[in-house]
Amino acid sequence: MEAPNPDALGEGAGSRETQVFDVPPGFDPSGALAAPQVDELVAAWRRGERPRAEEILARHPGLGDEAAIRLIVEEFVLRLEAGMDVDPAEVARRFPLWRDELELLLDSYRMMQAGPAPDLLPGTGEDLAGFRLLAELGRGASGGVFLAQQPELADRLVVVKITPRGREEHLSLAPLQHRNIVPLYSAQVIPDLDLQILCMPFLGGASLAQVLDLLRDQPPARRAGRQLLDALDRVQARLPVAPPSRGPFRPYLARATYVEAICWIGACLADGLQYAHDRNLVHMDIKPSNVLLAGDGQPMLLDFHLAREPIDPGAPTPSWMGGTPGYMAPEHSEALIAVGEGRAIPAAVDGRADLFALGMLLDEALCGRSPEANGCPRTPLHRRNPVVSVGLSDVIQKCLQPDPRARYPDAAALAADLRRHLEDLPLRGVPNRSPAERWRKWRRRRPHALPRVRILLAAALTTAAATLLLWDAYRLRVHEIGAALASGRAYRGRHHYQEAAEALRHGLALAGNLPAIGSYRRALGDELALALRDGRAADLHRLVDLIRFRYGIDPPPPEEARTLTRRGRALWKARSELLAPGVGRREPEVERGIRADLLDFALVWVDLRVRSAPAAEADDARREALRVLEEAEDLLGPSPAIDRERRTHAGPLGRAGSSPTPSALPKSAWEHYDLGRSYLRSGQIAPAAEQFQLGLERRPEDFWLNFYQGLCAYRLGQYQDAV
Repeated sequence: MEAPNPDALGEGAGSRETQVFDVPPGFDPSGALAAPQVDELVAAWRRGERPRAEEILARHPGLGDEAAIRLIVEEFVLRLEAGMDVDPAEVARRFPLWRDELELLLDSYRMMQAGPAPDLLPGTGEDLAGFRLLAELGRGASGGVFLAQQPELADRLVVVKITPRGREEHLSLAPLQHRNIVPLYSAQVIPDLDLQILCMPFLGGASLAQVLDLLRDQPPARRAGRQLLDALDRVQARLPVAPPSRGPFRPYLARATYVEAICWIGACLADGLQYAHDRNLVHMDIKPSNVLLAGDGQPMLLDFHLAREPIDPGAPTPSWMGGTPGYMAPEHSEALIAVGEGRAIPAAVDGRADLFALGMLLDEALCGRSPEANGCPRTPLHRRNPVVSVGLSDVIQKCLQPDPRARYPDAAALAADLRRHLEDLPLRGVPNRSPAERWRKWRRRRPHALPRVRILLAAALTTAAATLLLWDAYRLRVHEIGAALASGRAYRGRHHYQEAAEALRHGLALAGNLPAIGSYRRALGDELALALRDGRAADLHRLVDLIRFRYGIDPPPPEEARTLTRRGRALWKARSELLAPGVGRREPEVERGIRADLLDFALVWVDLRVRSAPAAEADDARREALRVLEEAEDLLGPSPAIDRERRTHAGPLGRAGSSPTPSALPKSAWEHYDLGRSYLRSGQIAPAAEQFQLGLERRPEDFWLNFYQGLCAYRLGQYQDAV
């Protein structure tokens, strides 16, 4: 598509419009909860670092809305104090959750700090210095912008910008007469009000930031050039008069793709920058809010209040400097910090810094995201927006190189490459490294050549795309399986065994019959077995601890005893799994603990089973108790406590109560503990106390041995020993 010829067109201008929001009910701007984080942010800035509020919020995700807003406002204030030019609207766009509150707070702060007092600004309908103010277009930190008439010049419509006296924007703007730079008609000073008035032509339009903001809900890959005009007209509809809209630019934007429209806008802005650079002037603040799309669609550069001559590293340190975080080149940011600290400028800041900012602007317009504040190039643009070609992505990436020497040498070279891209010509500033793109450009230049090649190429591209989609789907599935395995391991490490089992089962379901993931499938199965085994062990330990405490003092009420009996019967059925070797190895101490829990559980459970059984079921309960004791002995080995319990329950049934394999005397602290508990349940306090004492001699720090020894001392009347 052929772009309009800029040499045959006139000049135009416009102004930025400011939105105003009401303060939401209950909003507390103090953000007292953020005090530690604010101190952290301030301390980092004093050390010469420049962290963003996002970095602090990421480390403190629990902060509430008010605290987060307080932190963001503090970063805004710190940047202003460091001499940076910060646009409140751009800061608000970084945090869409609190956008309305931030736009109001930040804009109000700048108005109170830097702009003229609100009562010093005239109102709509007043006359000021030969201008009749018709409507207020915007109000911000630097003053106000009004649509006005000049009665002395046939009521010509103009835009007047009213700022504090002493700003030198007019000195930078006055020498610039270019079709892509907003011209200055006149500048006046009103000494009585300490105000300065800049008069510029009125051609309607909107800032590129306003236009992009209206398109933000539409992904850049689905936008069209026509939508830029629609957004422009929506902004212009708020104006009290209809601006002129004729010219060749609107028809071009209406038929262009969105990428072509942004590419053309970038070329026009590069033309304007080259004109300013040729006159030894660097803009220093290229960003969407400083670009005007006039009513006829022509792009123009706005706001030269930070513009200055290039800065050499050997020159004296400037007294001031500004810029917008996220759009500043690395050397620009370093120079800004150096000025704030009174140090020498470390590297030259020239027109190539404007090219970096223009690259960030094009990147934002084509990917739909605001730039990072550190100014570092991100993933190449064509990987984030599939409709952007590799060549155009390389052009923008060249603008974003951290080293100025790796960027385009001047804005004219950038404008030439952008137009060569629009005209489907080979690029000169970057390698034409994509054969597919070179082929497409060649075919567009020669639309009637080799029609059969197009069919073959389409088939090849379709096959490649299908293969890529299948590969991406496979990689995504493998990634999800790996994430499920990692989640299961993390849950198991935190002893959340149910969640671990759910995550691992989900991973196995994802694995299915997927090829080439045998190691993942084995790892998931092993981890699931461990999670189930460890979960049962944890359930056992919790239940046994409950029984040790509740049953060690007095037998539980009948209903509670029956509940424990039912729950214990189900748990006992899984006893073999708790000690099965399976996968993984336990620590010896953990293994001994599980064995002690199982033995203690079996001894207490059989006693509860017999005690809680109705008289008519007593013999059945004793037979079940003897079976459980036999199973416990088979699983855990002979034990004096098991022998004693067996004799207790076998006698009423007329059976022999001794074990076929006589057990030895207790050898471990846990065997003394279990035997002591058996004596205690039968009311033999003194033998129980003796066994607990023998256990304490082996494990003096054990809680339960100390607990039951104290209980025995209490029941024996030895109160001093019990304490």
